[in-house]
Amino acid sequence: MTHRRPIALLLFLTGAAFAQRKEPAIYLGSEPSRIREMPPSRSLSLAPAAGIALGALTAAERAKLGSVGKDRRIGVHRAVPDGSLDRGTWSQTTSGSVFRVALRSNGAIGIRVQFLNFSAGDGKLWVHSGNSVDGPYAGRGPYGNGEFWSSTVKGDSVVIEFATAQPMSPLPFHVHKIAHVALDPLAAAPQPLPDLAASCELDVNCYPDWLDAKKSVAHIQFEETEGPEQGTYVCSGALVGTRDNSFKPYLLTAGHCIHDEPAARSLETFWAYESAGCNLGPPSSMGTLNSQNGGDLLAWGTIEQGDFSLVLLPNVPSGVVFAGWDTADPVLGSSVAGIHHPMGSYKRISFGTTQPGEDVFIGTDLAPAALYHIVAWDLGLTEPGSSGSPLFSSPGVIVGSLTYGPDVPGELLCLSGSGSGYGKFSNAYLTLQPYLEDFAFTNLQPSTTNLQFTGLNHAITGSATQPVTLTVQAASPIQWSARADASWLQLSETAGTVSASSPATFQVTVNPKYFLTTDTYTSTITLLSGAAPPQFINVQVSMQIQTSNVTVSAIPNPVPVSGTTWSLSLQLQETGGAATTLTQLKIDGVDYSANIAGWFGSASLPANGTLTAAIHTGGLVTPVTKYFEFFGQDVASGQTWYRQLPVTFTQ
Repeated sequence: MTHRRPIALLLFLTGAAFAQRKEPAIYLGSEPSRIREMPPSRSLSLAPAAGIALGALTAAERAKLGSVGKDRRIGVHRAVPDGSLDRGTWSQTTSGSVFRVALRSNGAIGIRVQFLNFSAGDGKLWVHSGNSVDGPYAGRGPYGNGEFWSSTVKGDSVVIEFATAQPMSPLPFHVHKIAHVALDPLAAAPQPLPDLAASCELDVNCYPDWLDAKKSVAHIQFEETEGPEQGTYVCSGALVGTRDNSFKPYLLTAGHCIHDEPAARSLETFWAYESAGCNLGPPSSMGTLNSQNGGDLLAWGTIEQGDFSLVLLPNVPSGVVFAGWDTADPVLGSSVAGIHHPMGSYKRISFGTTQPGEDVFIGTDLAPAALYHIVAWDLGLTEPGSSGSPLFSSPGVIVGSLTYGPDVPGELLCLSGSGSGYGKFSNAYLTLQPYLEDFAFTNLQPSTTNLQFTGLNHAITGSATQPVTLTVQAASPIQWSARADASWLQLSETAGTVSASSPATFQVTVNPKYFLTTDTYTSTITLLSGAAPPQFINVQVSMQIQTSNVTVSAIPNPVPVSGTTWSLSLQLQETGGAATTLTQLKIDGVDYSANIAGWFGSASLPANGTLTAAIHTGGLVTPVTKYFEFFGQDVASGQTWYRQLPVTFTQ
């Protein structure tokens, strides 16, 4: 194992056909600063922060936890109701003003907070609980676009604390949702880190030959933010070194784990989540040997393409190992080992041999035999949470990354004898070569780094398409690629060449169908070129959905009898400034929609207008309460609404 940067031969490679082996190297560089500025309340005597109570997980939320196919979900996203931050309070201090609000999600072992529209200026923001402190965050946040996830703060109650010179109204940030982290889906209350891994898993610290290689392997947690699979997930990954040991912090994991920029930016990376020694059991925490929160996605491949992902981390701590790699595949029957975090538990090791490949379907995704190593295990195995972990041909030399394992529940895994499939590094290298060989690069220069759109009622006002032009100073053509990091972004071109004499232009189009509520939506376009660090174009859409606010009333209510008749006036009043239509009317479940035009004169309720109907009825046995139900749809936005009005009739 290399312990300092060696003198390297220059290697000119054109592809994996020239098999090359890279040895691991230990990083003894500077340690990221662990001196953290503490929130002001830690040195002040302030009243407890006012709270937002989200309650315990519902049965439906709890059912989302656990294994999800090849993945493992350890947390669920919970919406924070609009206006909740209004419960917070400002305190005046000798150095300025401090805003605090507490947020509780019963049963969580940790909480992450998602911030949107963050623009703190000179203010500073923390998220903290007990001895667990994250922050401070300032300006437009760590990515300069006003959107980020905090690190996980321990416990089921956290405080959001914002310090500034003067109180600010409104607050310069929005809390959209939280991640409620609960490693054990059966636990109803916070608990120490559970060990959910199978009993036949092997403690990596019992194998001295692998004690350096283990330092390249990380437990990773990240957020899926789109679609029905939203939540907090766990996988494994490994640092991979460049040919010249530049110690650029490249993390190799599975493409099915990290496959978009939002997931990469939410990444939490733990390098020493392991036992204190051979078979000493689970640690009390994931340790403090972490990289800074976040990362940037450089390249990835789907399961059909070999299932790989390369993420550029912000930094790594001293003492971690950058794994080597081999572009040659091990021959069949070779001894191999995997180091991983099964079920999101502490670090383990497995030993096996390579077997003949076969096509395997992972759900509906085909993992082609030619792109995967099949490993039959002799000792240990893999589980959900192990995904993305490295396959080693020798200590510290990677030849694959885990995609799938035995589909057997619980302790039956230990009896299954099933193998695991690892995406071949030799295949991933074809895409990752510019980074790992540390090729020279030329930075792209986009014509803008910010695109802004506005919308009204699910449509973009003005043009929904804006151009971006790329230029470089190089005379020779440079390959470029662009990646849209949200489903509502479409690019007219995603790859091409550009030179000093031939700029490249592509169009960015926003699809407004994804914007269902009034909000500011943000995402990025990632620009890549060779081994150059990624560049980003921030995209912001300010969407306003005009919705009506209809109040319904009966005059009088209760309704007295007059002779044998009860008479009342039904009134619908719109106060939100949006025209709407009364589409249905029911009384005690009986549909009277056909009477809307006759009773009210029209079904159309104009903005800030009123609809009135005079109702006369008889034959009632009183006293009795009738339930009037009103259904409607807004003209501009298509938003539907419902109101119920109890009306009491007396003698």
